[in-house]
Amino acid sequence: MKKAFLFLVMVLIGFSVNAQITTLTFSGKDANNNYVRLDSVVISNITKSWQETIYYPDTILVLGGIGIEEYRTISRFALSQNIPNPFNGVSDFSLQLPEDNAVTISVYDLNGRKITELQQTLSRGIHVFRVFLSVPQTYLLSVDGGTDHASVKIINTGNAAKNRVEYLSGGNEMPITYQLKSAKGETDNPFDLGDSMEYVGYATNNGAEIESEVIRQIQTGSENLELIFSLVEDGQPCPGTPTLADADGNTYNTVQIGIQCWMKENLRVTQYPTNTNIPLGDSTSYSIAYRYFPDNDSSNVSTYGYLYNWIAVMGGSGSSSANPSGVQGICPTGWHVPSDAEWTQLTDYVSSQSQYVCGSDSTLIAKALASQIGWDNSSGSELGDMPSNNNATGFSAMPAGEYNGFYFGFSRYAFFWTATQYDYFLAYYRNLYYLRPRVKRYEDHKDYGFSVRCVRD
Repeated sequence: MKKAFLFLVMVLIGFSVNAQITTLTFSGKDANNNYVRLDSVVISNITKSWQETIYYPDTILVLGGIGIEEYRTISRFALSQNIPNPFNGVSDFSLQLPEDNAVTISVYDLNGRKITELQQTLSRGIHVFRVFLSVPQTYLLSVDGGTDHASVKIINTGNAAKNRVEYLSGGNEMPITYQLKSAKGETDNPFDLGDSMEYVGYATNNGAEIESEVIRQIQTGSENLELIFSLVEDGQPCPGTPTLADADGNTYNTVQIGIQCWMKENLRVTQYPTNTNIPLGDSTSYSIAYRYFPDNDSSNVSTYGYLYNWIAVMGGSGSSSANPSGVQGICPTGWHVPSDAEWTQLTDYVSSQSQYVCGSDSTLIAKALASQIGWDNSSGSELGDMPSNNNATGFSAMPAGEYNGFYFGFSRYAFFWTATQYDYFLAYYRNLYYLRPRVKRYEDHKDYGFSVRCVRD
């Protein structure tokens, strides 16, 4: 026993002398200092050209340590890695014995000081223990069974008040398995104090992966690092793209809804990105691209945009039901005509958010998408009733009506084309009506003139 103890102390002393243990603890915050759950953190050592990624629920990485396989002595019994690891003061581990044996379970700090110990005679089989530690740091959990020895590195981040190891249960003779080297909380990549490091966090916001601000610094020791995220909120301008311009130089505002970035205004361009003109129409056509004034009044264009037939919208592209559609068509570069699936994604998302739903019926979402101006008056839960309550999403749908050989529905209907056809003559669209609280999906003739919204690629 004494010889084994001296061997362990020598290992620990060599470990503490030769390694520079640096513990990095990561947390996520937004600009208002609110907690953001980290999905992952990418740690890059620029000096030594390596990169590690830790994943939720891990928030700690120990640098400058050694791998478990380097200090786990070969033995006939099996010591599992503790779970969880890192842990907040309390963690469990298992020990499998091939025969009855008296064992000593010890916890050492990385300077070789014994923190706590448990001596117990155990029967053949699997035994479960619980370790309690009071000081956040990295430890070595060691089991000595006479001629058999095993150790694992454990990482404590909390305070369990009193240092101790407790026996929980045992007797199961089924074999246990464990990884020789834990993937949680540590790296075997080389590290020295003074290395240049980079840290980037990733989190989920509105269903989309977002990236934190990058931290680049010289690492001089252990540290708690706060990764700052700019959260995207519905109804706000799209991050990095608050506005966009079309081929005419018209500027449009944008709005983020869920993970989609939409134009907040109806398109009012007169030419394609290729500078090919889209002529004004005075009749319908399946083969000639046309645009039309809403309600046949040119003064409406600045507020309501133009109406376009489907061939004008597509700009020579074929139908697409993909998400994203991949059809630029009439949209500015970097933007595309939304497919039927992308419109469904929008309405499904809005329906899933209780703040956008009228009452308890998740299909009553039209008011959340409709603008606060332009709609005829009505009473009830429709768009024209108390329009000041409209537009919770910021989408700002305007009732530009349609052209079907006649101008129809101005101030009462909003029609929006999709990039998805129903058949040779018909294509899908979305419709809002001032006397209805729902968004409807229909198909109609491609030669009709409807409004257009584009989505960012």
